[in-house]
Amino acid sequence: MVSLTELYNIKETDFKKITELKSDRNPARGNKGQNREKDFYFVDEPADPETGKVTSKVVKKPSLSNMIKDLEAEIQDFEVLVKDKPDDIVLYNISEELKEIYNKFRTHIRKNYPEDYKKLQ
Repeated sequence: MVSLTELYNIKETDFKKITELKSDRNPARGNKGQNREKDFYFVDEPADPETGKVTSKVVKKPSLSNMIKDLEAEIQDFEVLVKDKPDDIVLYNISEELKEIYNKFRTHIRKNYPEDYKKLQ
């Protein structure tokens, strides 16, 4: 079986650098966990007949604006990583593909979900 590090010719130490990049993110540009739209709600389940204890179930809602912010943050990480490894063409290609996906996704949101797109601005 071929590992991803062999397939993409990436050293294990590069993965540690990727996680270090996340600490440098700008919260306004998509830092996960900060300045995020509430993307969940609670649903109360029936009370336990013996104890009367009421529990709640967490239901996640998809948030298009959070997804766009997260993709922006990942693009920033890839740009720094590509600058750090200028000879790695695979990282550069992945970075360019991610930018294309981001642009397609953002355009789709802008055209089909203008209310969610306005939340970004």
